[in-house]
Amino acid sequence: MTAKENNSTLKESDNIPSKDKVMGRLPQKELYKLYSKYVSKPKADFFKSIGLGVIQGKRERLTISMLEGKKPNKPPIQLLDCRTSGGVFNLGHRHPAIIKAMVDGINAGLDIGDHHLISEQRALLAKELADLLPGDISQTQFCVGGGEAIDLAIKLARSTTKRKKVLSAKLGYHGVTGLAVAAGDSKFSAPFLANSPDFVQVEFGNIESLISIINDTFACLILETIPATGGILIAPPSYFTQVRELCDKHGVLLIADEVQSGLGRTGEMWGIYGGIYPEEKIVPDIMVLAKGMSAGYYPLATCSYKPFIGEVFEQDPFIHISTTGGSELGCYVTRKMLEIISKPTFLQNVQKMGTQLGESLQVFKTQYPSLITEVRGRGLMWGMEFINERYGVGYTLQMIKNGIFADYCGNNEQTIKLMPPLITNTEEMKEIIRRLNEALLGLPLPKNT
Repeated sequence: MTAKENNSTLKESDNIPSKDKVMGRLPQKELYKLYSKYVSKPKADFFKSIGLGVIQGKRERLTISMLEGKKPNKPPIQLLDCRTSGGVFNLGHRHPAIIKAMVDGINAGLDIGDHHLISEQRALLAKELADLLPGDISQTQFCVGGGEAIDLAIKLARSTTKRKKVLSAKLGYHGVTGLAVAAGDSKFSAPFLANSPDFVQVEFGNIESLISIINDTFACLILETIPATGGILIAPPSYFTQVRELCDKHGVLLIADEVQSGLGRTGEMWGIYGGIYPEEKIVPDIMVLAKGMSAGYYPLATCSYKPFIGEVFEQDPFIHISTTGGSELGCYVTRKMLEIISKPTFLQNVQKMGTQLGESLQVFKTQYPSLITEVRGRGLMWGMEFINERYGVGYTLQMIKNGIFADYCGNNEQTIKLMPPLITNTEEMKEIIRRLNEALLGLPLPKNT
């Protein structure tokens, strides 16, 4: 774009009604062209093909409003967010206490901070995390995103055990960075030539599969407590107990990826510690958190571990650094998030809303046996599996048409993933369920029904 074209565009935007000129500076059609040309045309074309060729505008609580409606003089399209970007928006959009924490932190002089210096906010957040984490997990390193934190977890496992091989689950997803993508499913690793003989996969939830492979050549076993991209998979009872025993037997470190299932998502603070089965409280060696840690505003991820695992930092405390990971402002905001979700009434609401959603999905399964094969989940993390991938994609489109923003699982496209904000109340949940049912009514029944 030339300077002349740029000036012309900006002048045109002055005629677009906008309260603050932060959003809606250009018509939606122009923004779409810019995104397509300078960010990702394939992504823009994909969203347009599924009827979501619109651009998000204001967000509030559960609602995402689009910048423009489908037709002139129509109100903006509004969607109820049941995706929450995998748990980023656990507290919904624009939570007032989080906004206040951001403003207070900035006004107090907080910024990213220098990662080489000792940080008050990192120290306080790490202490508060240690008080909440299971067992003797008490040391924390800060990162920007989940992939970086997974990379660090695998690096720590290798440095501690002096072994290189990594075990993970088929259909799993741990991020897009180097070691994280290699530990995930081949759908995400193969295109980048990230497959490696050092990374071996087993079937999630199948203890016999694990027994046949695990041995004392592996550094770690990394598992999502509830594989989200794999289809919201729920392990059978005692699975994680046996996993813990096998890891101890072979000296393999257990890494719990709680990026999506942690921070209250299951109705308990941690999925692996009572969130799947109340009586099964497993303490991993390393736990990775991200997404919800940001409270929807400031990117922050953590890799927390038992003290003996941090030996590599005794040799060189600067052997792993993250320039913008664990920013002081981000830590301050995250501390407020932890304060909110740690209240007993908060988790009680997640349990109540989770029961309301889960029971309704089970009713749908009974009502539509020719469409829905299985419903599974915990808390406010649910998967609804259809008979095939075509219905998974089709139902995603129907949900969007009925004002629900959710999608199918990337490694299991016949399963819909539903993760509403943890602050959802009874009336909001009733509306979500009503719209989900309306979307089901819009699906054609299989021909052999």
